[in-house]
Amino acid sequence: MKRALIAVTALAALGALAVAGTFAGSGGGGGASPDTAAAAEVIPLKEAKLNIEHNATDEDTGFQGFIDSEGWQRLTVRGPGGEILNLEARGELRDLGMTELFFETVEPANEDVPLEEILETLPEGQYTFSGPAIEDGVLVGRTTGTALLTHDIPAGPELLTPAEGAAVALKHTVMSWGAVDETIDGEPVTIIAYQLIIEKVGDPTPHMIGKFGLSMYLPPSVTSMEVPEGFLEPGTEYAWEVLAIEASGNQTLSSGTFHTE
Repeated sequence: MKRALIAVTALAALGALAVAGTFAGSGGGGGASPDTAAAAEVIPLKEAKLNIEHNATDEDTGFQGFIDSEGWQRLTVRGPGGEILNLEARGELRDLGMTELFFETVEPANEDVPLEEILETLPEGQYTFSGPAIEDGVLVGRTTGTALLTHDIPAGPELLTPAEGAAVALKHTVMSWGAVDETIDGEPVTIIAYQLIIEKVGDPTPHMIGKFGLSMYLPPSVTSMEVPEGFLEPGTEYAWEVLAIEASGNQTLSSGTFHTE
């Protein structure tokens, strides 16, 4: 299940946003020349994140990133292995500037690309996002931020209720899952939150980003939640998942389905 994913490639096809990215180990190379800005001021990114998402149910793994800022024209991402990604606004969007951006990589099945090979793509360490900052159409210096990537991947939560494919009532339905306290390698892990997602199964609304559903982040002490009254519709199929999120932001999800009576 994909969540709140900005269609970067679609925008690029329209000529609005160009994304030229090469991940370490993929065989690509090169990238934009060092950015030059109109002023020397450094404006920190509001957020810069780079995490691993592992799917314990489908057994696939990929990387996700998130950026938030006051405004940027171009961002270059560099890590321990060098430059890995360039994001650049073009055309009139270049003058307007970009702020938030969520991106994720392809998530190959672990049986096709072993997890060890996926992790070699981006080694552990600090990754720097930097580029020219823009405000009201004027370059105002550089914006920069740093994201920590670890390879600590939590185990997937065990989904308890409802059972896979079960029929549930419209009221007082409780979603529950088992607590996670170790990585997929059996090492101790600190879980900082669980995310519960429930989505109505079906094609997305053509012009709306997202699907009909709910998403909530819960403290690590919470492993059950009653579905709010009025959310579930009769005779409807739903997909749900729980993500265990560890201290560096890496997350592992387990997913299932149910339907209402």
